[in-house]
Amino acid sequence: MTSQAITQTDHQTALATQDFIARWLDRERVRGQSSKTIEAYRRGFERFGHWLVSQGITEPTARTIAQFKDDLKDKYSPQTVNLALSAVRSFYRYLAEAGAIDYSPAGDVRGVKRSKSTRHKRSALTVSEVRAVLDTCDQTTAGARDLAMIVLMAYCGLRTIEIHRVNIDNLGTEGERMVLHVQGKGRIEADEIAVIPRSQEPIIRAWLSERRRLGSEDPALFVSLSNRTLGQRLSTRAIRDIITGQFHRAGVVGDTKTTHSLRHTAITQAIKNGGSPMQVQAMARHASFDTTLGYIHEVNRVENPAEDLIIY
Repeated sequence: MTSQAITQTDHQTALATQDFIARWLDRERVRGQSSKTIEAYRRGFERFGHWLVSQGITEPTARTIAQFKDDLKDKYSPQTVNLALSAVRSFYRYLAEAGAIDYSPAGDVRGVKRSKSTRHKRSALTVSEVRAVLDTCDQTTAGARDLAMIVLMAYCGLRTIEIHRVNIDNLGTEGERMVLHVQGKGRIEADEIAVIPRSQEPIIRAWLSERRRLGSEDPALFVSLSNRTLGQRLSTRAIRDIITGQFHRAGVVGDTKTTHSLRHTAITQAIKNGGSPMQVQAMARHASFDTTLGYIHEVNRVENPAEDLIIY
């Protein structure tokens, strides 16, 4: 991306170098954005730069940024479009704060509205399906590892990225309970906890014993057991492949039943079994209470429909 592709004024042209863009991303990193978000910002802004070059635009305005949004809408999902816009807004906001420009041309450009459907794209597993998946884990070291991962997802609602990030020293106790300090979605520190059900503690301890026996110096709780990457932290792709393989062995079918379905199932079961909204939000580690309410609405729509109250 050339400096001309992102300029509004001659002064901004002098500043908007790759080094200046790097400073903007460093600022976002200092503000607590995760490395995944930083990379997404970089890609989104790079896409914007390429679009400007293709359009021959050297002085972006609110109108041209809105056109960029409209062009993306024809090719990408609302989430992708809004992420690119977030990168553009963040960059121009930084330029304005640095005094390079008088105002951000992206400030008034609104994102793309998402579908108003409250239904999740992933389906929860049935109770019998979860049991079948748990039963696929054998008595081997790999079986102990896979069972521990599945327990943390199906009982504590951990995301794939959280399974990937968790370290051995994130396990501990508070009071009389085993807890796991979790580095949540979009966070850079393990600042939340998942409480391990007492009935599942032996499974976590069994894997922890196996994990220490491996002798790997990697701090990760879950590591690869393959010859090529033995002892290295499991990637998110490897975790998905492992869980998907267990689904297949358990006979779980359906395109909407993915690795994330285990988290979806944990939250759904907590609601069905009487968890209060505040309890469920804490377990799910939802930043917004509205997200928790979405789950509650979805469960109640089927479990306690208003249609059953109608009597003629």
